[in-house]
Amino acid sequence: MKFSIKSATLLFVIFFTGKQVVFSQSEDTTKLEKNISILHNKFFLDFPATAVVSPRVADIMAADPNENRETRIIMDNGNIKLVFFAQELYALGGKTLLEDISRETEPDFNFHRKTLSDNDSLLTVLSTPSRFDSTANAILINSLLIKSPDNTVSRIDVYINPEAYSLKDEYARLTENILKTISKGTRRVNLDAKEESYKILGTDSKFLFKLPKNYFITLDEKYDFGVFKLNKYKNLSDTTYTSITIYTGHYPTYFHKEYGYTEDKAVKVKGLFLQNSIDWLYFRDDAQNFYLKEQFVPSDGIEKGLILHVALLSNKKEVTEELAKIVESIKIIR
Repeated sequence: MKFSIKSATLLFVIFFTGKQVVFSQSEDTTKLEKNISILHNKFFLDFPATAVVSPRVADIMAADPNENRETRIIMDNGNIKLVFFAQELYALGGKTLLEDISRETEPDFNFHRKTLSDNDSLLTVLSTPSRFDSTANAILINSLLIKSPDNTVSRIDVYINPEAYSLKDEYARLTENILKTISKGTRRVNLDAKEESYKILGTDSKFLFKLPKNYFITLDEKYDFGVFKLNKYKNLSDTTYTSITIYTGHYPTYFHKEYGYTEDKAVKVKGLFLQNSIDWLYFRDDAQNFYLKEQFVPSDGIEKGLILHVALLSNKKEVTEELAKIVESIKIIR
């Protein structure tokens, strides 16, 4: 299998056992009276009053889900569960969103697609599976692409559990009605070239980042560690993957192990980070379109015992060079 971040499945627990909230499955009688923020005020939807915002439960050693990246909303009706999962795609789109997405091929799905709304600077495209996968634990019944006023693209996937399968058509209509209520929010993504500074958790120091156009930063923190992620917004059809990760803490873990590589497969290449020389562990696998540079950087000068884990990951060799230049420009300020 080729290394493709775009086609990788997001692994998360869609359904959970918890407090039961009841709603009507009738698309005609359910009142949509609860206005809920999606992706930290990027846009809003109207839900039944019993809808609950329920972030995924993170592993104890992982940061909690970032509200700019995802929103999960759950509704229960007895043993029937309905889940809306919104996520930022870090993509850019235009007025041809329907045509663009219609050119995409999904081996496991065929969709009926249509423009659901096009007003007030919001453009949305609804994709409904032509057949529903009754064997899945989470059955996709609708998916909505949203182009926001800043031209960034997000997606909302809607799932039912197997117990709801006999009512799949009713839930597909109900969720379409909910998705029709979308309204724009107040948050916009600034994709201009810029400098941004962020405090390093537990220290008096800050990172100063010099970001090229279309790059952005997210920061996740938990207990005594932080994770900075730098990514790039690209056209929706662009399959290039760009990622810089900087972990600040005391218990880093190399990424190459998660992808099934061992350290002896790496070559050491020279680089710069925080104005100091660094020997990257460089994993290059042309057959899998996998290119990773990473290293642990002891940083007692920032905090005693602090270790920075810096990782650059792409599916294109030339992009790792672009990412390395961004890393070289990072500075520490106090």
